[in-house]
Amino acid sequence: MPPRLRPLGGKRGGFGMSDPGSTFRYKAFISYSWADAKWGKWLQHAIETYRTPRALVGEERAHGPVPARLHPLFKDREEEAAGASIGAAVEAALASSEFLIVVCSATSAKSKWVNREIAWFKTHRDPSKVLALIVGGEPGDPENECFPKALTHLVDADGAVTDIALDTPLAADARETGDGKRMARLKLAAAMLGTGLDELVRRDERRRTLRTRAVVAASLTLAAVMSTLTWFAVEARKEAEFQRNQADGLVEFMLTDLRAKLEPVGRLDALDVVGTRALDYYAKQKLADLDADALGRRARALLLVGELSNLRGDSKEALAAFTQAAASTGEQLARDPDNAQRIFDHAQSVFWVGYIAYNRGELKNAEAQYREYKRLADALLAIDPKNPEWQLESSYAESNLGVMLNAQGRHAESEPAFAASLAMAEASAKGRAFDADRQIEIGNAANWLALAKESLGNLAEVRALHAREIAIYEEVLHRDPANAVASNRLAVALQFLARAQLQSGEIDAALRSHDRGIAVNVALRRIEPDNTEWQQTEVGGLLDKATTLIFTGRIGESRALLGGATALLDRMIAKDPANARWSATDRRKGLIVRARLALESGRPNEALGPVREAIALAAVSDDNANHASTLLLAGDIEARLGQADAARAYWSKGLAIIPPGAGSDYERFVLLKRLGRTAEAAEIAAALDRRGYRHPAYLRERGLQGVSWNNPPSSSRHRSQEAWSLS
Repeated sequence: MPPRLRPLGGKRGGFGMSDPGSTFRYKAFISYSWADAKWGKWLQHAIETYRTPRALVGEERAHGPVPARLHPLFKDREEEAAGASIGAAVEAALASSEFLIVVCSATSAKSKWVNREIAWFKTHRDPSKVLALIVGGEPGDPENECFPKALTHLVDADGAVTDIALDTPLAADARETGDGKRMARLKLAAAMLGTGLDELVRRDERRRTLRTRAVVAASLTLAAVMSTLTWFAVEARKEAEFQRNQADGLVEFMLTDLRAKLEPVGRLDALDVVGTRALDYYAKQKLADLDADALGRRARALLLVGELSNLRGDSKEALAAFTQAAASTGEQLARDPDNAQRIFDHAQSVFWVGYIAYNRGELKNAEAQYREYKRLADALLAIDPKNPEWQLESSYAESNLGVMLNAQGRHAESEPAFAASLAMAEASAKGRAFDADRQIEIGNAANWLALAKESLGNLAEVRALHAREIAIYEEVLHRDPANAVASNRLAVALQFLARAQLQSGEIDAALRSHDRGIAVNVALRRIEPDNTEWQQTEVGGLLDKATTLIFTGRIGESRALLGGATALLDRMIAKDPANARWSATDRRKGLIVRARLALESGRPNEALGPVREAIALAAVSDDNANHASTLLLAGDIEARLGQADAARAYWSKGLAIIPPGAGSDYERFVLLKRLGRTAEAAEIAAALDRRGYRHPAYLRERGLQGVSWNNPPSSSRHRSQEAWSLS
């Protein structure tokens, strides 16, 4: 379980040892872990509300004049714990605290943050002013030690905890088997006041006796008055609770029903209002006063704000919101680990943190987050295997893992994950009335399974899955023409269908699919031009169609589409350079189209710059298939320029890194052919022919007749074929 406090900052030596007469902002700093949050809250309240016996106030004792109150105490707040690192703030609070109180338990003993706070205090402040409160574990028990090592061992001048043991510290024990809460409170108070414990206990007992007598007398006097006022108080409390419940109900409506109505139509401005109003509502309340349900609503509001930031191209702000949400949902789950709703809530936060990592190209981090998401989804299914909501979560989890595996070229591993995702999505919708959201998820799962099958060379199944996917979105839009989510998914599906049609040699059909997909996306972007998810779909559609047009010899049209895609992509990258899907993957696609256009126009010199830039972008990714394809094109350009050695170097490198699997067979065939390994190339060509692979580029490589492709001028074509024959 993570600690409440974040790591300390890197500053050292900024605060010197203070003398007893110094003035401190805080009487004490409470150091504790997340697991002991309730004890931290109790301790702060117990010490801050303690009043020094009047007879002792002002007397000179060990720490100077005895104060009337021991406050304030610094205890990390939920706002800080859920936010970004506050190391500098914690360090400043430690330096401004006269005492350090360590809440000791088996959890805090293992907490590196608690140990670091103790070490910092010992090296910068007075080690004798470190106090301990035992709330769990056992001193000296190797299996259940309660004291952090920094508390019981020497800390060197650099803040490192050594193996030199010190005397076991005297500690207050708040457990029933120890001092109990009252005596533990007095022990700590006596230590901070600089008085003897016995004296403080005697005076506290005398004060309690006098207070009891006064309370009894006052109670008799006030009984009659209270009987009258009670009725009014109860009524006022009922009204306050009613108003609070009404407000909570409104927030819940905004984050669920209202969001469900606004999201399909793609209105980011309206959704913005929902998220910010909900956060404003909770900002006016202390997080410590929020119950678990209220914390859940706050987390959902943060997730909404994060999603909107991501859609607007601000992954940094999105990650900050998702991280805060994950801290809140993680704390909820820690409090109630077997609660299915808490598991579900935390799973959403984990997914979004992983999603941002995926978009940034941080695949290892994304895979770790997605595996944790799957673990949480599996826990939900274990609680209720037939729950359609949990089945849908399992579908998402399988799909996410498949995406990660697919991105790393592990296509054979990704196919069963996508198949399981589709099966779960179908199970969640089985026997239910038509549900647009569930149908869209079935379509999405079919899309990913089709991508895996494409990588494995199953063209017929690819066409069937995309056709099914498109039919699903069309049915959703038939029932609800304003469903923006279905429209966006339809535009994407049409792009993939066009690619499958092109691989089957159906160029005209592919162009029609491209045109329809682009038209759907243009209509969407009129609704919300700032939606970067829709912008990315449009960029992909324009680049894919531009590539297809090259195969028809329509170079001018292709160049115009490339210009539009590049302008839109440049605006997206300027807004969020950290998004690797835009700045690396999509930019590389645009550079490849530019290089192909130059090469097919007979200007290989102009193609060299874009292809080299594309190689640099492909080299830093985990996508060896695209990298090999880029190297193949670079070799062709060098060959056209008469640089035979450079061409062979590119082709050889491409062949060396190309991943196994049928999805890369076309590139493997061409690379082998370029390098003169004709027998091996022929074997792969036979496999492509058996699968019905009829991409126009492949047909030209095979020298087959009847290819519907307006080739470049014959002189250029002849030079190209001659260069490709180098061995």
